[in-house]
Amino acid sequence: MSAVPTIAVIGAGPAGIAAALRLRDQPGVRVVLAAPGGYSEYLPGTLAVATGDARAAHYKTRVELAGVEVVPAHVEAIEPGALRIDGSRLETHAVIAAPGLTLDPVGGATRGETIGFWDPTGAEAAAPRIRAVEQGVVDVVISSLPYRCPPAPYGLAMRLARRARRLGRSLQVRLVTPEEHPLAALGRALGDALLAGCRDAGVEVRLGAEIDPDALARGSITTGASDRGGADLTIVVPRHRTSPLLADLVDATSPLVSVDARFATEMAGVFVVGDAAASPYPRAADPAAWSGTLAATAVLSELGFERAPTPQTPAPDCFVDHGDGAYGRIRVTYPDGPPPGGQPAVAVEPPSTALAADFEEAHRRWHALRVEDH
Repeated sequence: MSAVPTIAVIGAGPAGIAAALRLRDQPGVRVVLAAPGGYSEYLPGTLAVATGDARAAHYKTRVELAGVEVVPAHVEAIEPGALRIDGSRLETHAVIAAPGLTLDPVGGATRGETIGFWDPTGAEAAAPRIRAVEQGVVDVVISSLPYRCPPAPYGLAMRLARRARRLGRSLQVRLVTPEEHPLAALGRALGDALLAGCRDAGVEVRLGAEIDPDALARGSITTGASDRGGADLTIVVPRHRTSPLLADLVDATSPLVSVDARFATEMAGVFVVGDAAASPYPRAADPAAWSGTLAATAVLSELGFERAPTPQTPAPDCFVDHGDGAYGRIRVTYPDGPPPGGQPAVAVEPPSTALAADFEEAHRRWHALRVEDH
C-alpha cells in the first residue's frame, strides 16, 4: 500500500460530499470518491419532477472537486483494507461509506396502477402516468419506516391535490402511512402542522395504516392502504433497505447500521454515515453532512493527523412543498445539547410563495458543493 494514506468515500450525497471535502483539506492524504456514473442527485427535486414541472437532469450533476479523485463506478464490495470496484481492488487505509438506502421495486395493481419512486430519476419515469390521471382517487402510500426526507410524502400529496384543483380535475388525493402521528420523534407540533397543511389542500390522511410492503411490491392494494375498490393510481414511497455493501453490518430488525459516536462500525477501518447509519437525528441533509464531517475528522485523527474540533451539532433545515409554488420550512435545533440527552426544538414556518426562492437557493448551494473550478 502507498505511503500516502488513501481514504475512500462511497457516495456523493450530503454525507459523502462533506466527508470528501473535510479529507481533501488535509495535506498528505489521497481522497477517492466512488459514485455511480460520478453523479450526485438532489433528492428534494423529486416532487417537482414527479408532476412534470422539472426534469431530473436539473437536479443531477457530475461531481468535480479539486483534490478529490472521483471514480464513476459502483462499488462491488468492501473488503479488509480495500474496495472492489469494477473488478479491480483499491487498497485503502479507511472507508467512509455513504451509499444511502436502496429502494424496493414496486409492482402493478389490479385496478389502476401502482408505481414507486423516491428520487428524481424514478420520478421522471413515473411523471407521465401521474399527469395522465384526470379523475378518481390517487393514494400516496408510505410503505414502511424509516424512509428519507420524512415530510416529503405529505408535500407530494399536497402538490398533487392543489395541481388537480388548479386544472379543474375531480381528483381525490389520500396520504396513507403506518405512522400514528407524522414525524412523532420531533414532537407533536410538526405533525400537527403537516396534517393541517394536508387538510387545507384537501388531502385525506390515514394514520396507523397496516401496510404490507411485500404485497405492494407485487402490486396488490393492501387493507388499510386503500378502500376495497382500490385507487386509480397508487404512488408508493418504497421500502428502504440496507445497501448490499453493508449487509454484513446489520441485523434483521433494521436497515440501519449501528455506529459509535464517531460513526465507526464493528468492521475495522470502516465508517458508515448519512441515511445508512443509525442516528438520533432526522434523515435530512444537514445531519447527514455533519456525520460525514465527523467521520472524516475521526479517520484523520486515527491516521495521526492533528485533531480538528468536533463539528457543531447539526441544525436540520428543510422545506415542505405545499403545492402551487408555496413552501413551508422546518427548522430543528437542540438548545439543550445533542441527542439522546437533548430534545429537539422545532420551528415551523408557514407556507409562502416567497420561500420558493430559498428552495432554489438551497439547490444552488448544493450544486456549488459538487462542482468546482480545478
